[in-house]
Amino acid sequence: MIAFVAPRDGADAVIGSELASFAQTVQSKLLDNCMTSDGFAAPPFFAGGGPPSDLGSPQFPNLPAIEASHDLGLFTGAGVQFVDPQAGMSAPERRAWQARIGHCFRTMQGQTPLFGSGKFEQLSSGWFNVINQVGRSPQIRALSKTAATCSAAHGVPATSVISLYGRLQSQLGPLTQSNADSTKVQELQAKGARVLAVCWSKVINETTALLTGRRAAYLAQNANAVTALQSQVDGQVSSVERHYGVKLTLGES
Repeated sequence: MIAFVAPRDGADAVIGSELASFAQTVQSKLLDNCMTSDGFAAPPFFAGGGPPSDLGSPQFPNLPAIEASHDLGLFTGAGVQFVDPQAGMSAPERRAWQARIGHCFRTMQGQTPLFGSGKFEQLSSGWFNVINQVGRSPQIRALSKTAATCSAAHGVPATSVISLYGRLQSQLGPLTQSNADSTKVQELQAKGARVLAVCWSKVINETTALLTGRRAAYLAQNANAVTALQSQVDGQVSSVERHYGVKLTLGES
């Protein structure tokens, strides 16, 4: 849970992705049950897709996995299904469906681990203020300036790790299943992985080191909120695991 509330590196981002996936599964089951209990079909939401979770995120890339796979983890649209659940409905059917789905979404709030929790939002917001402070620190600014020069020399102008992802993401074509496996996309993923490792690894590593130093103090200052949130999440996770038969297994945080 700490890795999700106060991430510091790509490994934490992987744990956060696993927890988010678990929460999404719970959300889907809650929503499906609510809809079907009133005679509606389960909505075709939460269809999945997106980059592999072991690659981290643009804010916290999991550099070892990216280097090993030669895959930056840009979003290609592979595996994502876009379905209109109201297609073919009459006007009265749409109104009834919209009223029920609105009710189910409201009912679902607060029942999913972490998401919708005021404690989580408070802790997460405070930690991202720390992340922003680290990003503006003299060490990171100096390293980023050098990395930007290197990145431009390798054909990917960028001023930060996140902007590197944004630059390459914008170069992808239409987000379709067929395009996801194209040579162009694979080459772009590999190029991004290479530039990230060659030019931005020092920025990533120093950011991790600075955040590691800050995290212990941040958690100590918010010890009561962290304990309360952990207790809340443990209870919610145990409840939904028993009720829905879904299992959450995380790496060390």
